[in-house]
Amino acid sequence: MIQTKQKGLQEVLVTAIKRATDEKTLVSFVKQIDWVDPLLFYAAGKRVSFENRCYFADPAQHVIFAGIGSVFTIANSSHKRFQTARDEWDKVKEKAFVQREGYEFGTGPLLFGGFSFDQEKEKTNLWKEFDDTTFSLPAFLLTVKNEKAWLTINQFVSAEDCAETLYNEIISVEERILQESKCALEGSKLTVTSKVEVDPKGWMNAIGKVQDEMKQGNVQKVVLARELKLTMDQHIDSVLVLEALRIGQPDCYVFSFDYKGACFLGATPERLIRKEGEKFTSMCLAGSIGHGNSIEESKQNGETLLHDEKNLAEHGYVVNMIRGVLSEHCESVNIPESPGLLTTKNLIHLYTPVEAKGDANLLAMVEELHPTPALGGTPRHEALKLIRDVELLDRGLYGAPIGFIDDEGNGEFAVALRCGLLNGEKASLFAGCGIVIDSVAQLEYEETSLKFRPMLGALEELMK
Repeated sequence: MIQTKQKGLQEVLVTAIKRATDEKTLVSFVKQIDWVDPLLFYAAGKRVSFENRCYFADPAQHVIFAGIGSVFTIANSSHKRFQTARDEWDKVKEKAFVQREGYEFGTGPLLFGGFSFDQEKEKTNLWKEFDDTTFSLPAFLLTVKNEKAWLTINQFVSAEDCAETLYNEIISVEERILQESKCALEGSKLTVTSKVEVDPKGWMNAIGKVQDEMKQGNVQKVVLARELKLTMDQHIDSVLVLEALRIGQPDCYVFSFDYKGACFLGATPERLIRKEGEKFTSMCLAGSIGHGNSIEESKQNGETLLHDEKNLAEHGYVVNMIRGVLSEHCESVNIPESPGLLTTKNLIHLYTPVEAKGDANLLAMVEELHPTPALGGTPRHEALKLIRDVELLDRGLYGAPIGFIDDEGNGEFAVALRCGLLNGEKASLFAGCGIVIDSVAQLEYEETSLKFRPMLGALEELMK
């Protein structure tokens, strides 16, 4: 990778074209611009005829980015999918020309996407647009942090290209995008034409099958997920759903991956892993309870959760697993001895923050950590086999790592929860919960109903 400083876009294009060989070379140009609302930027992408878009907001770090267009994708179902993604990205980075005045996390060449939950699960048409590995490098990326904004322009060039022509084309599109980003969001009122829970009785029966395996000592915990299908009277606009999630779930990661006409989006409270330099941060999030009907009841529920043996046991599985992975790959790991509480709009969770120091590869860490017992179970292999056998759902990207990695190897992946898949006028929502030997099927069903609320609430905003 070649770093250039204090050059204009056209100069960088000229240099890259002169040095280009038989293979196309990535040019990534970063500049600071006036503040732009990332959601309006995301919306502008569709109006400027870009099919692929992405959006990622990290509330803890106050970083939001929106990407539109795609100049490069990694889409495959390789059995070595994590390593394949690393290799393909390394190949692009190796010859890339990157112009920036100082590194800023979340800017520059940045791959956004994710991995499917389970590569071995039989696939359905529900996720036909997405592969087991699906990442995209946006043509234009807006990054907003602490009221400052940066625009990254990504473009591949070859030896036959004309720098002046490319430059004029890029600037023309940029101007259109920024102009369209000034337009207010608009949308018409939606009406639900059907709402179907996919076989709730079968899902509760699956809990019994899992508990039979637990009685045999084969597994300790298994996470089972289910699907809620909705159909509207017209196309569901992901921009308006994102707006509702951004307002309604301010303490969560809000994400969207609009790809080939389908859009996977949600508001998840759970980070899988973040890397910036040698600093890794993760979290253990397992065990939850509803708020109740008053502030006092919510406080009491939180205290109950902190002392509930079932939830503490579930949480402990996650802590032990994440501690083990990070201890193997990092020099130092810091994990509190007991959990605290993380409160979102709809639920209260047991929460343990995790920090570590090391130089491990981010995608290698994602591979090691996914899935944690919070989304798979324990032991991992046996839990995943049971999920394949009894779960009535192709999870696709649900419960899987969703996020980004940049040219420096830094990035962040969340766990895709409280989410849904939009396709035209149809929406599939997903929710799951951890099953242990003393779980009560009806209570677990009610917990998943609570976990549908963030996405249901966002969709209901479009019906007003």
